[in-house]
Amino acid sequence: MEHRSDAHGPKGRIPQPRGEYEIRTTIVVIFCIISSIFYPLLRVTSETPEVWQLEVIEPELISQVPHDNFAFTQGLEIYEGKFYESTGLYGQSSVRIVNMSTGQIEAQYNLSDDYFAEGLTIWNNSIIQLTWKENIGFIYDLQTLQQIGNFSYQGEGWGICNSNETGLWLSDGSGHLRNSNNSTISFIKSLEVLIGGGPSERWNELECLSNNDHILANKWFDDSIYLIQTSSGFVCQRVDFSTIREQYESESSGVLNGIAEDPVTGNFWVTGKNWSNYYEVKIEFSNLSSNCQINSSITPSDDCLDCHKDDYLETFNRALVLVSIPLLWLIYSALSKRQTEKPPVIRQEEQEGGEHV
Repeated sequence: MEHRSDAHGPKGRIPQPRGEYEIRTTIVVIFCIISSIFYPLLRVTSETPEVWQLEVIEPELISQVPHDNFAFTQGLEIYEGKFYESTGLYGQSSVRIVNMSTGQIEAQYNLSDDYFAEGLTIWNNSIIQLTWKENIGFIYDLQTLQQIGNFSYQGEGWGICNSNETGLWLSDGSGHLRNSNNSTISFIKSLEVLIGGGPSERWNELECLSNNDHILANKWFDDSIYLIQTSSGFVCQRVDFSTIREQYESESSGVLNGIAEDPVTGNFWVTGKNWSNYYEVKIEFSNLSSNCQINSSITPSDDCLDCHKDDYLETFNRALVLVSIPLLWLIYSALSKRQTEKPPVIRQEEQEGGEHV
């Protein structure tokens, strides 16, 4: 005769009564399943980031001026009635002064073949020009274009603009703009740019609006410019230049790249890499003093690729914790019941006869 470890009795398993305890176990299991399914949905409903509709604006074309279609434009500014333009590519990079009425180049300085020039702006009565991967910016005299200094920065340089209120802003092709005060050139602060509630990348040419905490920016491979609020990083309005491009530019024209505000007229001038014209446009922005119109029913922007994966992981972890709590309670309840419940009465014949195998 062999004694089986699972035989009924104090040394084997104690059979549980099929009453209240079994019902309670079923309820807890059902609760765990329902919680694991619906908790992430409840969290998304209550904690979904604010999203908003991006307002699209059509610019009004005012005039156009011929543009050097060999110029790989990287940045554009207007100062005292002149275009200041930066052109890129290794071996073709330059900074130039252009007549706004005729498009004729009045002065030009060519960089060495080691540098790929990027955006430029006017700062402290001088010109600042970025380079793409060389981690150096050049400072020029406004009238002669003579190099009078330089500065260094981390990462790539794409676009730059100067705001009298908020300082210098730099783009590096990422989803953030970097900020420096006006007394030094040191890009320490960072601002994430959000479209429709989600991040967006490839920010390029920048134009700081005068007397306003907004920046106009274009995105690489995009025929639009976007209005960015520097206090929040929100993009609420987009200006679509695709119609102007299709009507006046050729297949050989590159991407839109060059935005300049005319302080005299309040209009804007835009051009692009190897474009045939500069275009003067009037843009009717909506109320710039208000934030974006929030609309929680709108899906975040398609530009937001994998931007919520951390949220999903957090949701899973929270759901796991929520399910674990009742399971732990169930285990504790079962153990405590084993310790306090008396074993069932064992029939005399079971005690005497045991079990044969």
